[in-house]
Amino acid sequence: MYNCAIKILNLLCNSGYEAYIVGGYPRDKYLNILSNDIDICTNAKIDDIKEIFDNIDLTYSKYGNVILSFEGYKFDVTVFRKDKYLKNRNDVIIKYVETLFEDLKRRDFIINTLCIDKNGNYVDLFNARKDIDSKIIRMINSSDELIEDPLRILRAIRFATILDFKLDEELSSGIIKYGYLIKNLSNTKKKKELDKIMNSKNREYGVYLIKKYGLDVYL
Repeated sequence: MYNCAIKILNLLCNSGYEAYIVGGYPRDKYLNILSNDIDICTNAKIDDIKEIFDNIDLTYSKYGNVILSFEGYKFDVTVFRKDKYLKNRNDVIIKYVETLFEDLKRRDFIINTLCIDKNGNYVDLFNARKDIDSKIIRMINSSDELIEDPLRILRAIRFATILDFKLDEELSSGIIKYGYLIKNLSNTKKKKELDKIMNSKNREYGVYLIKKYGLDVYL
C-alpha cells in the first residue's frame, strides 16, 4: 500500500502539484508500527484530482476530501485546507490554503504533523520527531483550541494510551479546564474513541487518564 501511495504522490507532483503522506502513517512508520491507513494531502483541487485519477468517490468533496481507489487500495486524499469548527465540531467551515505548513497548522498534535514526500523522505516542519522521540503529546497551537474541537480531548487520551506517551503540561491543563465539553459530543464520536482506547493492550493507562482528568463524569 505504501508503494502505491508513493506512486500517487509522484503522479500528482508530475502534474505540477505538491503531495504528501500525512496523518498517523508517517508517525507510525517512524515508530516501526505497521499500518495500512494512509492519508494524502495535496494543493491540487478536487477538479485537478479528477483530471489525474479515474476511480474517485466524491461523497465528501465539499470538505475538500475524496476517496481514491488505486491499484486495489483506497486512500483519503484531502486538499490543503484550514478548518473552523462550530457547535462543538458539529459544523465546519472549510477554506483552502496554499501551503503544507498552513494545512498542518490546523491539525491537532505535533506528533501528527510528520509527513512523507514523493521520494519517501520525511518532511518535519514542526519537529514532530523530537516529540515522538520524547514520547510527549503537545498541541500544535494553544490548548484553548479544545473549546473549538473538544474531540481532541479524547483523541489525546487515545494517542497517549496506544502509543504509551505522556501529555505535556499545557495540554493536561487544557483537558482539566475544558474536559466538560466532551459531553456535547455525539455518542457516536465518543464511542469511536473509547473503543480504540479500550481495545488497546495499554487500556489500563487509558482508563487511568480518563479518571485522572475527571472525564468519566462526562462519559
